[in-house]
Amino acid sequence: MRNNSYASGKISPISYLYFTLFFISGISGLIYESIWSQYLKQFLGHAAYAQTLVLVIYMGGMAAGSWLAAVWAGKARDLLLWYAVVEIALGALALAFHGIFVRYIDVSFSAVIPFLGKPALISLYKWVTASLIILPQSMLLGATFPLMAGGILRRFPGLSGYKSSFIYFVNTFGASIGVLISGFYLVREWGLKGAIISGGAIDLFVGASILALCLNGKSAAKPASANNCVDDANSGGAAGTAGDTPEFDVVNAPSTGQNTFVAPGKRAVYYPLLFVAGATATASFIYEIGWIRMLSLVLGSSTHSFELMLSAFILGLALGSFFVRNKLDRIKNAPRFLGIAQIAMGACAVATLFIYGGLFNVMVLTIDGLDRNASGHVFFNIISHLICMAMMLPATVCAGMVIPLIIHMLYARGYGEASIGKVYAVNTAGGILGVVVAVWALMELVGLRYLIIIGGVIDMGIGLYVLYHFAETREGMTRTAALLASALVLFVALPFSKVDPALASSGVFRYGTISKPKRIVGHKDGKTASITLFKSGKSIVLSTNGKPDASVGLTEEYSSDEYTMALLGVLPMSVREEMRTAAVIGMGAGMTAHYMLYDPTLEKLDVVEIERAVPALAKKIGPKVENTFKDARCRIHIEDAKTFFSAQNRSYDVIVSEPSNPWVSGVSSLFSREFFHQIRRHINDGGILVQWFHKYEADITILASILKALGEAFPAYELYLVDSDLIIIAAKDEGTDIGIKRDVFANAHIAENLSKMGFSGIDELRMLYYANKAFFGPLAGSYPTPPNSDYHSFVDLYAAKHRFMGSSVKEINDIREFIIPTRKIIFGDTAYLSLTPRQILPDIYNYIEVQQAKTLAQELILNASASGEDTAAGPLSASIFILDYTAARPNKVTFPQIQSAITQILQKTLPYLSASEMRELWGIIEDKVARKTLSSTQREWMDYFGALCSYDIAETRRLSLKLLPADADTISGHFSNQMLIASLLATSVAAGDTSNIEQIWEKYEERKEPPAAIRAVRAMMDR
Repeated sequence: MRNNSYASGKISPISYLYFTLFFISGISGLIYESIWSQYLKQFLGHAAYAQTLVLVIYMGGMAAGSWLAAVWAGKARDLLLWYAVVEIALGALALAFHGIFVRYIDVSFSAVIPFLGKPALISLYKWVTASLIILPQSMLLGATFPLMAGGILRRFPGLSGYKSSFIYFVNTFGASIGVLISGFYLVREWGLKGAIISGGAIDLFVGASILALCLNGKSAAKPASANNCVDDANSGGAAGTAGDTPEFDVVNAPSTGQNTFVAPGKRAVYYPLLFVAGATATASFIYEIGWIRMLSLVLGSSTHSFELMLSAFILGLALGSFFVRNKLDRIKNAPRFLGIAQIAMGACAVATLFIYGGLFNVMVLTIDGLDRNASGHVFFNIISHLICMAMMLPATVCAGMVIPLIIHMLYARGYGEASIGKVYAVNTAGGILGVVVAVWALMELVGLRYLIIIGGVIDMGIGLYVLYHFAETREGMTRTAALLASALVLFVALPFSKVDPALASSGVFRYGTISKPKRIVGHKDGKTASITLFKSGKSIVLSTNGKPDASVGLTEEYSSDEYTMALLGVLPMSVREEMRTAAVIGMGAGMTAHYMLYDPTLEKLDVVEIERAVPALAKKIGPKVENTFKDARCRIHIEDAKTFFSAQNRSYDVIVSEPSNPWVSGVSSLFSREFFHQIRRHINDGGILVQWFHKYEADITILASILKALGEAFPAYELYLVDSDLIIIAAKDEGTDIGIKRDVFANAHIAENLSKMGFSGIDELRMLYYANKAFFGPLAGSYPTPPNSDYHSFVDLYAAKHRFMGSSVKEINDIREFIIPTRKIIFGDTAYLSLTPRQILPDIYNYIEVQQAKTLAQELILNASASGEDTAAGPLSASIFILDYTAARPNKVTFPQIQSAITQILQKTLPYLSASEMRELWGIIEDKVARKTLSSTQREWMDYFGALCSYDIAETRRLSLKLLPADADTISGHFSNQMLIASLLATSVAAGDTSNIEQIWEKYEERKEPPAAIRAVRAMMDR
């Protein structure tokens, strides 16, 4: 076999079986990287240094493993056999990893961290143990490439350039596929545990298969063979095909299976090429960090976006090695090829700064051209992947050629199999340097634009170094042309390239638009995100990676964000008589902390923000947030929330959590069962957690997953609705009163500020109350979604999809707006604001319906006609006219017309007005219909409406049962029947009498997909 394959340049067919197994192995390698990072971030947090540490541990272990494999290669008789052993060991460790990690976390939080006590010792413990928990596996992973490459070159000698390149291609291509499989399928279907077990199963399969091939080769080998799984180890150092002339003389060393060289010393070739391997990786990872941030502004910073970016980056490396595979054994001047490839890489990387702006336009066309549904989201991800490729492939294809080329150059010069592992190790170490330098220094120091340019300068500098160092490149014009080309790239890039903050803050991935009139106040590229502060219209907006996180009005007008941020601070003050210690997770504009600091009982406030650039820019917003930056009681901590609370080991009366939207990568862990259990330990007895969420860009399954997780740790919670946001107040202890009891309007500062927003008293805050755990918890439990978990993050997996689809938790409004106020009936919560005329309520949409209801009631009471400008105009004007006409000419109006008019009026009043208001309103309606002659059934309908308006539970239940078509085989979803079923269920729960319910329910045709109000009450009954 040796002679035929080497002399003819053909590849043995069986070698492709090995290549296939190496491809499969590459899939598992990136599964591990992705999953280990997600595991360790649960312990280390998501701060920049924690992310960097995870990557450094992983890559450092890879480098160490590669280097050790390189040293070991000269002593091992059978590299492929050892490769099989490593794969099997990896698989076995993967199968055990989840159980070990969970135990490690439990012991750490329950015993070790409380024992250590001091933050410095806790941090040291976390970093050291987190390193140890994946370091052995990382070292094994690092050993796989040199073992597989060296083993193949022994097993199938000849065409070393082709084979080393093709091995690099199949393994790297497998890695690019592994990223997508892990993120888009394995984690979604089976969570982190299932994903890492899948990786382990892959490795066990690969290891067993290679082991079988090796044992088969051993049984078929000649008795005189020196190595069990080697045809001719001595030929491993041969370069090229028969007839090629090596650039240096090579002397075989049969005793070791290695090649020794009789050529210039290591300073001429060996060390320079190792330096190139490390330095080019430094530049490549600088690009990767920069490109990921830049593309986050185009695609959104979701987990799936990062997976698409990483896949595109690795795919470029794979394509580069594939492209060069047939050329390596025929290249006459390898140093010149290497130098040109490095310069081309740097130039292509710098060129991305010029195409970057156009990618925003591509995203505009994408958003405009796709339907906002599940199918459209699939195409959105496909196009996003293509955008990543357009950005990354030109430079990464060049990068993918470099490592196989360097390995081939060293191998051809007789440096043997050890050179493979050492090149791989040095390349990985260079990547570590690139990550650390990019994240810790360059990103904040010079920003995205210069980060990319610096990476380009490094690569072009490497190319010039190669061209000027090696003897083979000293003739001709290559060096001069390369120097001029590099200078030209810099000459063009420095003055003309840019990363426009207006584009960066456009949020094109959400809105499908770019240009809005805005004036940039400040922009910073931070370690974890790019933050922009800009003025748009009458507001100043703080944007994180293109997503507005807070907007504040510049005039007396207030944004909807201000209502939410202010009430996040005010509501906990209303719930607790005193709030001595508090913490805020997620600074935003700083307004929540600003309002909390108005509380004179507050002694200390910790604000935890992950990105340093946020407070730097938020401070410029001005007086509306100035307490956060001027009050001595407030301390701002730049830290990940989990890490902060774990390391500081403090407890608080109130913790307010207002992180970014959960589709942002990493944020979903602040809505997980593990986080809620952890944060509960940092709340004092009788204390509360105030949790923000939103109705927009989500659906009921997302909210249900979060509330299930929250409900496991907190025995009671209440939901307040503020425009399109939810404020959830959760009690640490059973029996804690979390209702509004403290009149914060007695505080002059709060009263003054809230009055400017339109609030005049504490009753208006009570009106924001929506539901409690007893009502909404069963509804959340009725959806087959798991509690959101760090180990199977339902929210992270689906939140970005709902963002694209523009989903909404419409069930919240469906319940609130349904004609039958089920929650009010069940809990007797009917005391809303009185009907006394007063000033307009605050300008948030969930007050608008209340305002309309009051206007309509006043109109009926005063017997006035609706004006064209009235908020009650439209169909309700016709309903009022029908009632007025009935009073005047009862015989001219049919009862169905009266019933329809009453239903429409109650639809717009009963959910929003108090019981006393509704009784007064019903008296007026009843008077208008008094002269109408009614049948017994029609009279029962009037009695039913009257019972609803007076909240007569027993009478409403009796009439609901009587009016439902009990004798029919089925009950359709006609609106009147929906009303009757809803009122029957609600009054039955309120009265504790569920007799006759099941036989009615079984006849209800829409029982599997009922309206949200009916589903909520039914869920309470089932529970």
